[in-house]
Amino acid sequence: MMGKKVDRKVSPENPPNLKIIQPGEQPSCLKPGFGFCRGCFGWQNMIDAALNGDPVWKTALIHCSETDLAVTLKQ
Repeated sequence: MMGKKVDRKVSPENPPNLKIIQPGEQPSCLKPGFGFCRGCFGWQNMIDAALNGDPVWKTALIHCSETDLAVTLKQ
């Protein structure tokens, strides 16, 4: 049985369960109409994976190379 996906929208201004490691601006991919940056899985996708318990992402440093914002999941 697959678990129910939790749809959580996270922003740098309201980062539940996230610890800011390096302050920075909101990632560009969160802006309306913006796609994905080259080589990035997408900020919201990485945050969702971490919050949903993915074993890799829940311990990863999630970093935006465009704005230098870096966060980790609070343990």
